[in-house]
Amino acid sequence: MLYLQHKIYQTNKVRKMKIALIQMSSKKGDVVDNLRAMVNFIEQASHEHADIIVFPEMSLTGYFTSAKYLPSTLTIESTEVKKIISLSRIHNLTIIFGLAETSDSKTYISQLVAQNGMLSGIYRKHNVINDETKIFTPGESLPVFNLGKWKFGLTICADIDLPELFVKYAEAGCQIVFECASPNLYGDRENRDWKKGYAWWKNNCIEKIGKYSLYNKIMIAVVTQSGRDIDDDFPGGGYLFSKNGELIAETKDYKQEMLLAEIK
Repeated sequence: MLYLQHKIYQTNKVRKMKIALIQMSSKKGDVVDNLRAMVNFIEQASHEHADIIVFPEMSLTGYFTSAKYLPSTLTIESTEVKKIISLSRIHNLTIIFGLAETSDSKTYISQLVAQNGMLSGIYRKHNVINDETKIFTPGESLPVFNLGKWKFGLTICADIDLPELFVKYAEAGCQIVFECASPNLYGDRENRDWKKGYAWWKNNCIEKIGKYSLYNKIMIAVVTQSGRDIDDDFPGGGYLFSKNGELIAETKDYKQEMLLAEIK
């Protein structure tokens, strides 16, 4: 069952919204180093006068599916989480970031939304698949967030295969949904082709996200982890789709990058 929870935050009636999509590489279980990289991106986005910055799935903890990395999971009271939340006030930014989150003895793949120095809410991945099911619990709620005139929702990686989520967000009045992903590449690591991996994810987004945008008349932005960590490789890919299903902005390639786009 799906539940809609509305989180309201107003600031100067933002009419145009400048978004910063962060294509970054996160180290599995290295919260300190990941936090340092995220702070740098937040400062860059603030310098560019962005209204909202969006990080990939599990950006703070690194993406993992093995229980040996469970000690790196965080709660909303963790020092590192509070640090990012505080930066939303200091830089006057809405910050969307990912982590492996522990709550009530369960572990979730979560995206947190920080606004004005406060935690506005949490979206927890619905479509927990493959090895993720061994340690992560699926989420159920569909929180809707506000920034001025804008309403937005969140999805995480394999949620791209749940078109009903995008329908629900459109029905709730969202103008944009942020898809935050870390799709790891399969096959023999030594023979993985970065260009093919990048093309695979881009084509997957065009095929599915483009269709959801057109059908629901909403914008959808995709932000993806890139690079190599201890035992996984990620393709990268930052994309912005118009409500007509057109790809109107994208990252240059699979390297770390901040994609800036203004929507109205």
